[in-house]
Amino acid sequence: MYMKILATSVVSLGLLVGAPLSSIAEEMPEGTIINAANLDSVIDMTFEGKRVGDMLPGKYEWMIRNHHLAIPVRHSEPVPMDEKYMSWTQKSKETVKFNPTDRTATGWTAGMFFDPQDVKMDDPHAGDKLIWNLRGPTYGATMDLRHISWVFLDATKGMERIQRWWAQRYYMEGRLDGGPISEGDGSIMQKTVLVATYPQDIKGLGIFQIRYNDPTSKTPDDTWAYLKSVRRARRLTGSSWMDPIGGTVQLYDDWDIWDAVPTKYQSTKLLGRQWIFAIAHAPLMTVDLTYKNTIKEFPAVGMDIPPHFFPAPQVQWEPREVFVIEGVPPVEHPYSKKTVWMEVDYPRPYYGEALDQNGKFWKSFIFQNRRDVGDDGYLSTMPVVGHIIDWKAEFSTTWSSNMKANPAGVEADDVTLKKLISIAK
Repeated sequence: MYMKILATSVVSLGLLVGAPLSSIAEEMPEGTIINAANLDSVIDMTFEGKRVGDMLPGKYEWMIRNHHLAIPVRHSEPVPMDEKYMSWTQKSKETVKFNPTDRTATGWTAGMFFDPQDVKMDDPHAGDKLIWNLRGPTYGATMDLRHISWVFLDATKGMERIQRWWAQRYYMEGRLDGGPISEGDGSIMQKTVLVATYPQDIKGLGIFQIRYNDPTSKTPDDTWAYLKSVRRARRLTGSSWMDPIGGTVQLYDDWDIWDAVPTKYQSTKLLGRQWIFAIAHAPLMTVDLTYKNTIKEFPAVGMDIPPHFFPAPQVQWEPREVFVIEGVPPVEHPYSKKTVWMEVDYPRPYYGEALDQNGKFWKSFIFQNRRDVGDDGYLSTMPVVGHIIDWKAEFSTTWSSNMKANPAGVEADDVTLKKLISIAK
């Protein structure tokens, strides 16, 4: 009898060891707010069958334990991209070529450069291919940053000041707005105007940038800044893509967490795939001008909760599967490394981290994203809030915007140096 019980116990133990985590760990309820008080009790639970602790990438756990990051959890749901975008991605398989010698991609027309489902972990050029995907027009042929504001937030004092900006980015290629897919002579990839409109002491500060369609990046971006003091535009150096935006802690290279084409970096590397908690369904209202110049203007940012610069309590996080991509910038760049956690189904960065030149953790980037339907019906997903946190200074410049994809009536001639000057004046 004893031997029978022992044998049964051994078999049961073997079944237990071989069982999936979801069958032996308690499932965390939807609506749980992961915070410092309950982290130890939920970290080994599961959510949607995945261990909670495994979905806290990078410095998440450190921010929860030491800096009061709270993560309200919701169930995940699909975020479909526009059918035209996905259809062109499949067409690209027939034409796009990757050259491992100079890390360039050629033959692209629209959609993603490379189908992410075809990118293999053992491909030494997987990182380059995925970052090429990020550099196409992922959220429409024209990006309109409506009501964009940077709020300067001190971890102790809270809100210090607000800066308001106007911005548009016009893609000259890969346009899926019902008009020509490409415009111009093929030499320009995209054009961007970014200019401050408030307060008065910085009004007019901004840039007009042309990024050329040179996959080797040997042709530097052309960038002009308007100087109100002399009422002239001045051409900047080709390295301006590494500079801070105004007085913020965000670089132009941090525009979408990672804004540079991969060939601007010394190297990129796909570190892996994992599930993380991320913000894919941000609130529909991220700038409420009813409460202008108060913290209520930015309902998606918890400005009244120390350390003041994390997503607000009503912003929900959900499991998303991501690629983890690490980049080594050029030596003159402020960062020694940048890592981005980007959706596997389409190029949408959710989270990023940057190291300083001594290899020490410096900044984190938490981006809130949501779906948008362009004026032409184009379906996209885009960032609407960016938490750029400088941990050395314990300071953040967090931007919020009611961003719009494919706004009606915008043409290439509307995103020019002349436009920058007219707004700056």
